[in-house]
Amino acid sequence: MFKEITAQTLNEWMNESDVILIDVREPNEFDHERIKGAVHVPLSTVAFDQLNLKGKKRIVFQCRSGKRSQLACEKIADDISDEMELYSLEGGILAWKEAGFTVLSGPVQACENSKSTCMSGIKCPLSFPTCLHRLCFMAGLAIFVIMALSAAVSPDFVWGFVLLAITLMGAAFKAK
Repeated sequence: MFKEITAQTLNEWMNESDVILIDVREPNEFDHERIKGAVHVPLSTVAFDQLNLKGKKRIVFQCRSGKRSQLACEKIADDISDEMELYSLEGGILAWKEAGFTVLSGPVQACENSKSTCMSGIKCPLSFPTCLHRLCFMAGLAIFVIMALSAAVSPDFVWGFVLLAITLMGAAFKAK
């Protein structure tokens, strides 16, 4: 079973480490505006075994107006342990804004919220395409440096590294 909480209560809880706020809206809605600290998990993908909730006492689902967050609560209510508490933000992000609390807007930025934990348990507030972009770019850059250094040893190695570096750096710009 789950309970509804107000925006004021959620705001107080957000400073505590045992609460996780899960935004179940669609990706475009999340990018448009979101509550700082929210982890994005669209309603269609919400499943207890896919969420990393270990060590979390309070689980709060949030959406635009409160309906989808209630559905998310219903999806996992039977699977949570007795020590976990399940909540839905009453009125969703609309109530949050009406209460005067700020929201973030635009695509998720690096280090936007260091408390955010993704479903895998890794503290990473970046969206997947951003992470992929940086990973590919850094890998391509590293290979480019290795290629330059290997040219001094044997010029035959250079062309393989050139192609690999270009491929990875190109993938980085496509992922962006």
